[in-house]
Amino acid sequence: MNNFENSKKLYERALKSVAEGVSSRARGVKGGYPYHPIYIDRAKGSRVYDVDGNEYIDYLQALGPAFLGHANSEILNFVTNEQKKGTTYALGTELEIEVAEKLVKHVPSFEKVGFVNSGTEAVQMVLEIARGYTGKQKIIKFEGHYHGWLGNVYVSVAPSLDKAGSELLPSKVPSSIGSPESAASDTIILSWNNKESISKVIKEQGNEIAAVIMEPHMANCGLIPPEEGYLEFVRKITQENNILLIFDEVITGFRLSIGGAQKYYNVIPDLTDMGKICGGGYPVAVYGGKAKVMDVIEKVAHSGTLNANVPGMAAAYATLSYLEENKNIYQNLSLIGNSLIDGIREIISDLKIKAIVQGLPSMFQIYFTDLPRLKNYREVILCNDSVFNEMWRRLLLKGILIRPRYFGNIYVSAAHSEEDIEQTLQVFREVLLEMKKDNYL
Repeated sequence: MNNFENSKKLYERALKSVAEGVSSRARGVKGGYPYHPIYIDRAKGSRVYDVDGNEYIDYLQALGPAFLGHANSEILNFVTNEQKKGTTYALGTELEIEVAEKLVKHVPSFEKVGFVNSGTEAVQMVLEIARGYTGKQKIIKFEGHYHGWLGNVYVSVAPSLDKAGSELLPSKVPSSIGSPESAASDTIILSWNNKESISKVIKEQGNEIAAVIMEPHMANCGLIPPEEGYLEFVRKITQENNILLIFDEVITGFRLSIGGAQKYYNVIPDLTDMGKICGGGYPVAVYGGKAKVMDVIEKVAHSGTLNANVPGMAAAYATLSYLEENKNIYQNLSLIGNSLIDGIREIISDLKIKAIVQGLPSMFQIYFTDLPRLKNYREVILCNDSVFNEMWRRLLLKGILIRPRYFGNIYVSAAHSEEDIEQTLQVFREVLLEMKKDNYL
């Protein structure tokens, strides 16, 4: 697989009319793709096919949403039938209520919900609600956590260590030159999995802090699980100080369980935002929480012409229905995912490579490091990214698609088969053996 000429030509064409050549940085050269992005022609199940005719076993999964596989027929058929009636009315539908009822049934923190079209929007809504409910302005976010691209949270997402400051109280490092400094003036940056830092800040500024927002399982910087007792500690200290706890479950929602990471870890936040999987590949995101908190929305701005549009609600309804009806999906996914993880670990051990595999069965990452495990962003950034990038390139040429750069995840979907895993492990062994012979490892 060495032919990418059509992708190259499309990129050259795109540069003339599309800013930066891509509609999201993660898809382009700055997202880790060398020379030019890859353009996709079609996808089905666990496979994607690019415009040059190359076929890949897909572990990129559209960055997460393709949890039930690409072009899932049950989702597509339901959406097709529903949107024949119309697509957007700027008025409510019964379907919107039915989706909300399913969400409230399954997600522990949801008593009332609202709909938007992206995770970035959902994050902004829960922050607005938190400030409105508490009457306080400041928020705490964690280094390496990504909560969308707006300036109040798009800070210290991937800072260089020379700018990051101390681990106890990290510096606030803007991630975009387009964000004014004032946008994050009420944002406090802390280090993930560090009880001392959050205790110190809440003790000193608790009367000004409206909310703590976090990924319950850090998933936008590779996979960094919460240390034992950490989520419970944060839940307790926020409750004691009249601070709302927000879980950003855009990635973890419906991936760890039908109730999200909060059900998986049995730690219930006050507010939650979700996206990706809940839309079944369509632009859908949801925010919600306890009724008494959500009721402040009567005084908080929430708008959007396309919010709860028919195709999106139909996709969400079909996705949630599929998860309800296929009760063994998480058990089966665990078996498939663990088979892949165990296989990669065995290869790493056999070849005596300094690397670890960290994460969960349905999403994990490979880190080239001497450390036995990683607990925060600062340990991730010290891993060998050049070796990872070389592995990514060689996997791609052999038909395995993962996200370039170790800040992403390797996603396993319900559509991946035992045959997919077997083929993937064979390619991993070939690639790592070749890299070892070529002195990359």
